[in-house]
Amino acid sequence: AVWLVLVPETPQARGLRTPLSLFFHMRALLLVLVGLAGASSRDGLVADDACLSAEPGACSLNALQVAPPRKEQQVFSVGLSSQSALGAWFWAATRPENIRRVLSRLGHRGRDFVHLHLLGSKVPELEDIAKIYPQPPGETQDAWMRDLMEGGRREDPVLRAEYDRKQKVLIAGYIVLTILPLLVVSIEKPSKNSKPFEARPQTSLKITQKELSEHQSTSSLWISIGGVVCDVTEFLMLHPGGNDVLLQYGGQEAYDAFEEVGHSDFARKMVQEKAIGLLVDGQGPRSGAGTTLLGRLFTKEDGYNIHKVLGISVLTSVLYRVYCCLDMQWDGGFSSSIFSLGLCWLCMLLQSTSYLFEVPKARLLGSPMIWQEWRGHNFIFVSRHVLAFTITWFFLRYVQYSNQFASICLDLSMFVVLYGQLYAVDLVTAWVREDKHTSLTASWPFWEGCPLWLEKSIKLYYTLAQFQASTLLIMTGSKLFDKYMVIFPFQFASFLMTLVRKGIISTKGFHAGYLWSLWMVVWLILGADGEAHAAGWALWIMMYMVRSQGLSKYALWLGPLVPAVLQALQLMPTAKIWKFPVMIIVWIVCMGLQKLCIGFAMEVRARRFLEARQKPMKLLAKEKVNDTFFLLKFEVPAGYTAGINPGQHVKVYVPNISQNVAEWNKSLNLEEPVEVLSRSYTPVSATVSPTMDLMVRYYPKDSDRGFPDGGRGSTYLVDQLAVGSKIMMTGPHGHQLYYGQRRFLVEKSMVSARACGALAGGSGITPVLSTLRDIWQEGRRDIRDRDQRILGEKALRMEEFAVLHVTRSPKEALSPEWYAVPQDTQDITPIRVSHVVTGSGKVEGVSQCWTGKLTEEMVQKSLPAPADDVVIFVCGPQGFNESLCRPILQKLGYKNVVMLQ
Repeated sequence: AVWLVLVPETPQARGLRTPLSLFFHMRALLLVLVGLAGASSRDGLVADDACLSAEPGACSLNALQVAPPRKEQQVFSVGLSSQSALGAWFWAATRPENIRRVLSRLGHRGRDFVHLHLLGSKVPELEDIAKIYPQPPGETQDAWMRDLMEGGRREDPVLRAEYDRKQKVLIAGYIVLTILPLLVVSIEKPSKNSKPFEARPQTSLKITQKELSEHQSTSSLWISIGGVVCDVTEFLMLHPGGNDVLLQYGGQEAYDAFEEVGHSDFARKMVQEKAIGLLVDGQGPRSGAGTTLLGRLFTKEDGYNIHKVLGISVLTSVLYRVYCCLDMQWDGGFSSSIFSLGLCWLCMLLQSTSYLFEVPKARLLGSPMIWQEWRGHNFIFVSRHVLAFTITWFFLRYVQYSNQFASICLDLSMFVVLYGQLYAVDLVTAWVREDKHTSLTASWPFWEGCPLWLEKSIKLYYTLAQFQASTLLIMTGSKLFDKYMVIFPFQFASFLMTLVRKGIISTKGFHAGYLWSLWMVVWLILGADGEAHAAGWALWIMMYMVRSQGLSKYALWLGPLVPAVLQALQLMPTAKIWKFPVMIIVWIVCMGLQKLCIGFAMEVRARRFLEARQKPMKLLAKEKVNDTFFLLKFEVPAGYTAGINPGQHVKVYVPNISQNVAEWNKSLNLEEPVEVLSRSYTPVSATVSPTMDLMVRYYPKDSDRGFPDGGRGSTYLVDQLAVGSKIMMTGPHGHQLYYGQRRFLVEKSMVSARACGALAGGSGITPVLSTLRDIWQEGRRDIRDRDQRILGEKALRMEEFAVLHVTRSPKEALSPEWYAVPQDTQDITPIRVSHVVTGSGKVEGVSQCWTGKLTEEMVQKSLPAPADDVVIFVCGPQGFNESLCRPILQKLGYKNVVMLQ
């Protein structure tokens, strides 16, 4: 018995296996264990024949050498007859049964075979092809490779059959991945017949023109649309046209302006949701004429429809490239022509014209829609791939393949483009993102009824898809198709968001389309190569695990970069398996350097769990604070944080214990028919807290105080909700007040406060506590904030934070422990707390406490003196805010005042 190792016997034949690797990435040498008995040789090669000879060159150019494992054994040559040298190798190396037939013709029957198996081996290097088929002078790389590959496919029937097989697999996978997203988004939780809804004032409420005109500020903004009065206060910062437009029509009739813009069905539905009453002394309710589907897409912002024409052109180009790929055309039909380069830059032009449109600065939490940060990130991502395409195009057009130095520079240039994109994205995020507890994809809203496990799975894949896009940038060599196709999901997602905003598709449709675009691109680029998919997914999961634990993304991409450099310098083996341990070593070293130089080994990445869709939250603990307040701690799932910024609140959905009761607390029960109530609470936990802490004001049954039946929401939360039970919540709602680094949002301006004061009435203390905890969290950081590092800012602290809490009795006041500075806090803003008790008695254990009605003197002694860099925010009922506090603050000369209700 001898080992038959199929290898080329001549320098000419040695290159026969290389062209095939370009298409099929062959990973094996065929090792055949054969029992030879009475071997005889025949000379002369004829059709469908072969020869067996120990003399090199005795068979033909297409001969393959048969070598035993030990040198003392005989070495044979097997000559294979074929019209194509490429086909001869393919015929032998991929079809072991062909070797059986060859040896059978030589007198070796099937009974002589002992074993037949395939063992893995290294892929032949691409440069081998240049030794046998050198690139002709004056011919571009892509034209040379296309002619070679398509010529082999055309001439050899066996190779053509293999192409056809792979094409069928590619098309079948494409069809499956087109259907699969539709099946995924069809998964829903079973819903009850009676859907819970939020109780709000009846829309039959009569509102006068005078009452409407009183609500035209950021703290309370009403607008009439054809006589239907809407409270758009919470929508102010989310309006796609900006908050200036809403403020312009605050307290007025805005029907004509609303119709002129041509709002979608989504906007008209929102008018119904925000409606609180009817205008009695204005024009009667009118219904809009509506717009057609075409009218929704073609808006006045793009008068010449430039963006639409470009979008249709790009979409047509992408679909054609998909066809070319499925047709097995080389590099998806791309070439180093000016036309191909122009098609890619068409994507850049399309992305640039997106700035013709007004989009909100803050993301809309109810539906996936475009906002400024997304648009900025998309511009950078598209620029990244257009630049990579352009560099590769120049390489293919003007550089010879034999220029190895240029090939190395091409690979390294992709890493330069990647790192430039990473830094540019950080700059945009630091400048534009208002909420640090969201991410581009992990905070996307999902459809009603989407199971939590499915939401987590899809969000996980969206995160992996970011690694996919970057690795396909740096690891796809000189393929123009790969660089181009990765652009498509970025721009297609924006198109889908536009369709959602126009009311043409739903949130389900968005996720189905976006998943399809991601899966389709990865499938077409990697094809039916199982090993490439396995290696790719292993890398993406490994990168996700390391990144999710907090490794800096700049250090993360050093993992693939260092092995690439070492292999270019020939300092490590070229086998791909060596890259994984080297990457792990690089990441460990980066953690150590990060800890040594910056002060931490891993970044803390906090993302908010709640969104506009109701989500379950489990009660972990319930604690009585005093006779008035109870503290409820809710669990936030692993990997998320509370994420509710100071000034924002959550809505808690509780069963209506007063359902079907005509009278409640000696008044007409307006919430009698409602099955589920919503109550708003401001968390007192820091935004990065792993729990959501709500301070609930408890209204027990007390006839003397006017509550013979007690509170509805508070009674359920305090008395009936058991520890370990779950309750539905949504959020955040309202406006963010504090943005860190001493910055407060006052009306439409961001004010850097040297000092801050808070006037809280009763349970209005909760926004004050959340702001304090965020300030303390800044003091606990042993390094500068990540955005500060990106922008080069210095950490800032206020000179003073003063609190004046007004309560009816001393029992309603919080104990001093609630204002105590945490022990691990450094460089803290000084806290000064004062109390006013409107009833009798004084708060014990505090340095300053008054009794009676709030006066100017109390405010002067408790809060910082008026100045341009002093911010005062007021939290309490509307009467407390507008009738009591606002006149006092205006008289004292405070300019930067924020009213929270």
